[in-house]
Amino acid sequence: MKRHSRSNSLGKIDDPLSDSPVTNGHTNNMATEKRSTFDSVKEYFIDYTTNSNLHGLKYIGEKQRTFLEKLFWVLMFISCVLVCGSTIMKLFNKWSENPVIVSFAETSTPVWQIPYPAVTLCIETKAKQTKFNFTEYYHLYRNESTFANLTEEERNTFEDVSMVCDDHLAPTNGRETSMGNETIENLRRLSPDMNDIFLGCKWKDVPRNNCADVFYEVLTEEGFCYTFNSLGADELFRLENLHKDYNYMALDHKNITWTLDGGYPPDSPLDSYPWRGSGYGAKAGLTFLLKAHAIDLDYLCKGPVQGFKILLHNPAELPRLSEQFFRAPLSQEVIVAVKPKMMTTSEGLRSYDSERRQCYFPSERYLKYFKIYTQQNCEMECLANFTNARCGCVHFGMPHGPNMATCNSGKMACIKKSQMELVTVEMKSGMAGDDENDTIIGEAREVALRCKCLPACTSIEYEAETSQADYDWKSLFRAYKLPMNNDTVEEDALFARVFVFFKEAQFITSRRSELYGPTDFLANCGGLLGLFMGFSILSVVEIIYFLTLRLYYLLWKKKDSKINADLNNKRLA
Repeated sequence: MKRHSRSNSLGKIDDPLSDSPVTNGHTNNMATEKRSTFDSVKEYFIDYTTNSNLHGLKYIGEKQRTFLEKLFWVLMFISCVLVCGSTIMKLFNKWSENPVIVSFAETSTPVWQIPYPAVTLCIETKAKQTKFNFTEYYHLYRNESTFANLTEEERNTFEDVSMVCDDHLAPTNGRETSMGNETIENLRRLSPDMNDIFLGCKWKDVPRNNCADVFYEVLTEEGFCYTFNSLGADELFRLENLHKDYNYMALDHKNITWTLDGGYPPDSPLDSYPWRGSGYGAKAGLTFLLKAHAIDLDYLCKGPVQGFKILLHNPAELPRLSEQFFRAPLSQEVIVAVKPKMMTTSEGLRSYDSERRQCYFPSERYLKYFKIYTQQNCEMECLANFTNARCGCVHFGMPHGPNMATCNSGKMACIKKSQMELVTVEMKSGMAGDDENDTIIGEAREVALRCKCLPACTSIEYEAETSQADYDWKSLFRAYKLPMNNDTVEEDALFARVFVFFKEAQFITSRRSELYGPTDFLANCGGLLGLFMGFSILSVVEIIYFLTLRLYYLLWKKKDSKINADLNNKRLA
């Protein structure tokens, strides 16, 4: 019986249905498999660190290194990765915020490769005193007792002339709008004409019998002015979108080959229009002798400084002498040395958004009234649209469409206010947050925010360095024993002589280009990774190799070994 009991006891131990022996065996197998997997991963990592070409990794995997040494190299490797990564992120952020860098061109540009500056001048005498005494009518208009005695024609003429005088002289109770051609005809009738202003001209040291051969009439906010080397109306304006009441330029068309973006073609002749300078110095430039008559001067309309306003500008722009100018006073000789400033843009930036590169290529921005985009033309068109939205009319000197009324003296205060408001809206649009007290709302605000008059990607400006001295023409006439009073020169005549020429034969062009192109950015990242970690393209290939091909090979080899072991066990069984 005892023997039978022992037998049952042994049977119980060996019973395959018994839980204890099976559970313990399964747990041991799982633990063994986990240790085996961990050891495999560890060995695989050691294999990578030992064979990797990244600096410092081999010391982490070497078995003969102490724990302290391995910890040191782990910390050093992580530190290098963090420093390198943060530096690359700074480079990327800098590139994403502003991908453009402005630098100087490698070579200088000769002045004959760009147009000679357009020279626009306006006389400060807006109405000849012998035809219309503005000062006298100013006092008659302001005096209640004499105002009623003025005819409607006299009132209208005074209001029209006040449009081109100092802003504060325009009567606020005058007409708000008028027929544009009526105002223009009054100004044309009263202002000095070309024969009253020019006595003689020379271009490239060649005298011109008639200054009308090189100067053309242009209508500006200052009234009738005269311009040299500007593009004609056909090339400058979209005439189909402009009103038909009057013309802005007397010059309609010139056979031009020059474009702002492309410059002159290589085969274009030197005398192509717009004209270009053939060198530097006074004899390669423009000289003109201006005159005025003391009897016609009006010291109320434009103040105590009499003479002429002059502006040098891009031939593809309509001048605004109310904003920028220098003076040629009477009885003075003015020397103007011109220094061009040109900005170009690399083709590599064309793929960027205009807001990021901060300029427009010619095909990117359409202007309704101008064929050629420049920042100046865009701002003038924007001001015309904004003024129309705020005042219900525009100044006669601003290009505008047929559906816009022409302002008169009663709206001059609104025109002046609109100019300041437009600048304010542009400033506020570039600041964070909204101004709750902003009074510019509705259509006017939408017009202002649509402006965004960035510079053209190719732009030309002309800086003027001026000097002047007394021009004592009477002493010169006495020296030559010439009569002071003849058909050409009257005794009360006052003169001013102006020389305009390039200061130097070459100039340095500025250029917008990519801060980092794809190759530059890759080179910078590669340099940093190589400096800190010894990283290269082959390092990437090596990582991919260890994560794919080599890993697949080891797993396949392990699986094959297991299959072979199972087969051997079956044979032995």
